[in-house]
Amino acid sequence: MLSTAVKNLYNEGRISTRQMIWLQFGSGIYGFIARNEPLMWEGVEYKPFGLIEVSDLGSGTGTTADGSFTLTLAESPDDGLTPAVLVQIENEDYRDRPVRVMDAHFHPDTGELIQVETVARGYLDVVEHAVDPERGYVLAARCEGRQLDYSRKNGRVRSTADQQRRAPGDKFFEHAGRAGRVEVLWGKPGSSNVPSGSNYNDIFTKLISN
Repeated sequence: MLSTAVKNLYNEGRISTRQMIWLQFGSGIYGFIARNEPLMWEGVEYKPFGLIEVSDLGSGTGTTADGSFTLTLAESPDDGLTPAVLVQIENEDYRDRPVRVMDAHFHPDTGELIQVETVARGYLDVVEHAVDPERGYVLAARCEGRQLDYSRKNGRVRSTADQQRRAPGDKFFEHAGRAGRVEVLWGKPGSSNVPSGSNYNDIFTKLISN
């Protein structure tokens, strides 16, 4: 939620806002900010980096909050971002690592940092490599929104290693790779393949024990 000071400056049309990106890889935490000077905030140095593009951010409330988004980075030889440097992302342990996108609001006259607002949270899923005719070598980091924290549903079978990165100690997916499918028949006795007179409590007891 925006502070009163930020809201007032917005109403005056004088706010100075810069985007910030926070990444946690296996090798450490990295911060970037879209301005010319670095910023130290909450123990992390956000280095000037105005070349990362952030896709439109999903929105919503409850289980739909923080939709998926994409971080795009194109090569820039003048800044040392050659294709050889960009491909080194694959040396990092980035899968299922947390990502935050924030807006840093500065006072337009003094340059003082007034507030940092988180606008999206997610987890880095995959990094796609491509060659664009105009921009050259491009990385597209697909980030899954925080709705996965609520539903645990995804297009692939999650592993225990995946979940441990998100919630250490959570063994929900420990047997996901080996679990089979069990058909549970519903309805009144005699209306399905369940033998007439079968005890449903006995049926579920056997399913749980197998």
